[in-house]
Amino acid sequence: MQRRNRWAGCALSLLLALGFMLIFGICNTPLGPVIGSDNAIYLTMGTAIAQGYAPYTEIFDHKGPLLFVLEAIPQALAGGYSTLAVFVMEVLFLFACLRVLCAICRTLRAPCVPVQLAYLLMTCTIMDGGNLNEEYASLFTLLALLLALRAFGETPVRGRALTAYAAGMGAMTMLAFLLRANNALPLCAVTLVLAAALALGRDWPSLGRCALGFALGLAGAALPIVLWLAAQGALGEAVYGSIVHNMLYAETGDVGRVYMLLHSGYGLMAIALAALTCAGALTLLRRRPALSIALIAGAAGAGLAAFISHKYYNHYLMLGAPLSAVGAALLLAACRRCEARACRALPMLCSVVCCAALVILGAQTNTSRIAWHEDYLAYAADAQALYAEVPEQDRDSFMAYRVEPRWYVASEALPCMRFYFLQEILAQADPAVMDEIVETFEANPPRWLVLYYNRAFSPPYDERVAEIFARDYEFVDAQGEYQLLRLKETP
Repeated sequence: MQRRNRWAGCALSLLLALGFMLIFGICNTPLGPVIGSDNAIYLTMGTAIAQGYAPYTEIFDHKGPLLFVLEAIPQALAGGYSTLAVFVMEVLFLFACLRVLCAICRTLRAPCVPVQLAYLLMTCTIMDGGNLNEEYASLFTLLALLLALRAFGETPVRGRALTAYAAGMGAMTMLAFLLRANNALPLCAVTLVLAAALALGRDWPSLGRCALGFALGLAGAALPIVLWLAAQGALGEAVYGSIVHNMLYAETGDVGRVYMLLHSGYGLMAIALAALTCAGALTLLRRRPALSIALIAGAAGAGLAAFISHKYYNHYLMLGAPLSAVGAALLLAACRRCEARACRALPMLCSVVCCAALVILGAQTNTSRIAWHEDYLAYAADAQALYAEVPEQDRDSFMAYRVEPRWYVASEALPCMRFYFLQEILAQADPAVMDEIVETFEANPPRWLVLYYNRAFSPPYDERVAEIFARDYEFVDAQGEYQLLRLKETP
C-alpha cells in the first residue's frame, strides 16, 4: 500500500509539473511559446555552446557557468534551437522540486498536496515565463533545506552521517552559486546560523565534521565545472563574467531599494514570502531554536538576493519561494497537531484556495500568451525573411546588433561576436565591453549585420559604432523594425 501511495504521489507531482509548465511556462510551452528576453538569450547561448562555442570567450553572459551547461544540454539533444527540449527540462526540474517538497513534508509531518499547490501558486506570479536561473536554483535550495531539516531536526544527526549531510548542503550551495552568485545567499545564511549554533553549544566535533563536509561538497560540485572552463580556456573570463560583471550590472539601475521594498508590488511580494517563512519557522522556535533562526536567516538571505540588484525583475523573488514553501509546511504541520476542528480543516482549505487561484491566474496567463504568440509569429516571419538573404557561406560572419534577443531564436541564427545582445546595456556596466566591440568591428567586421532602425534607444548607439555602420556598411533590405546591412566591398 505504501509503495502504491508513493507511485500515486509521483504521478500527481508529474501531472502538476506538466500542467503548470504548459500554462505558466509561456516562454517555451508547446501550446505556443512567446520566447521572452532572458529565455531567448539562454536559448541562443545554449545552442551556441552545443555547437562548439566556448563559454564567455566566444559567447558571453554574466550568469554562472552551470547555466551555460544546463542550457546546452537540451539543445545538444535536439540538434539546434528547440523550445520543446527546454520545456521538457523545465518540467523535470519542477517535478523534482515537487518530490523534494513531499520529502520535506514527510520529515515535518505536514500534508504534501497543499504545500505543493502553495509552492506553485507562489511561483506562478514571479517566474516571468520560465527558463530562468532562479527557477533551476530552486531545486538545489530545496534539497539543501531538506538536508538541513533532517540533520538538525527532531533527531539530530551525528558522526559520519553529519559529514555526509553537510557535504550535500555544500554541493547544493555551490550549484546554486554556479547558476548565479546571488542564488547562494539564502543557503549561505542558513549554513552560517547552523554553524554558529554548533559553536555556541561548544559542539566542536560536530562543527568540525560540518565544516569538513561542507568544504568537500563545495569543492566536489565546483571541480567538474572548473575543469570544463579550463579546458575551454575560459576560466578567467568566467570569473569576470559571472562575478565581476554581474556585480557591475547589478548597480546600473537607479531606483532605490527602500522605495521598491515599501512602495511596489515587488516589495510587497518579497515581504509576503519572507513573512510566510518566518511564521512557519517560529513554530520550531521552542523545539529546535537553531533551525528556526536558520530558516529566518535564509528568508533574509533571499530578500537580500532580491534587492542586491537595482533591476528588480520579478523572477529574482523566486529565491524566496522554496523557503516560503517550507514555512507553509511548518504551519500546516502545526495545524495537524492542533485538536481544533478549524485547524484540521486548514490544509483542505489551503488546497481549495490554491487550486482556485491557479485556475484563475492560469486562464489570464493563457489569454495573454495567445496574443503574445501571435505577435511573435509575425516577428519571426520578418526575422526569417531577412536572414534568408544571408548566403549560407557567409553565416559564420553574421551579427544581429542591438536587437531584441529573441531575434536570434526567431531566425535560428548564431552571432559571430561574443557580446551578442543589447551591447550598450552591457557596456553601461563595464565600458570595456564597448571598447572590445569597436575593436572587433574595426579589425574583423561581420560581413552581414541586422540592426533596429527608425527608433530611439536608451542608452543610444555608441558614436564609434554608429560611425562604423554608416561608413562601412550598405543597406540591403528591411522587414518590420529591422534592416539588413552588408559590409561594403574594399576597393
